Amino acid sequence: MSEGKRPGGLTALAVLNFVFSGLSILSLLGMIAFFALIGKIPTEDMNEQNRVQIEALQELGTPVLVLSFALSALGCLFLFLSGIGYLKQKKFLGRGMGNAYGIFALISSVITGLLFSPDLGGGFSIGTIIGLIYPLLTLILINTTFKDDLVN
Repeated sequence: MSEGKRPGGLTALAVLNFVFSGLSILSLLGMIAFFALIGKIPTEDMNEQNRVQIEALQELGTPVLVLSFALSALGCLFLFLSGIGYLKQKKFLGRGMGNAYGIFALISSVITGLLFSPDLGGGFSIGTIIGLIYPLLTLILINTTFKDDLVN
């Protein structure tokens, strides 16, 4: 590939990273609001399923919720930085951060699945499968198809 000519697929991967990091930021803002309100949510008038979920989250405690927030924030940072690296075709920012994101997201999905009960969306579910597809795709693409394009 000639210098300065970025493959369209690499640009698309960068755009996906920016979209997913933007969605992660919205999720982080929602988590902040939720953490602020978790102790104040009355559960008496809720249906059984919602009440069980809220009470389970209240029982998890602050350290687990902070860990969940930290994992999400770090994943968002990796996504954003690797997206910049893809656009600039940088070896460290693109390939390094892309690999870091892929590995981190896979491990984070496992940790989150283990920490949260099935009542809270944890465990092995369709959400877990979807959460594993993009990191795996990222690892495969930047280490095969776009390997020679991330060299600057």
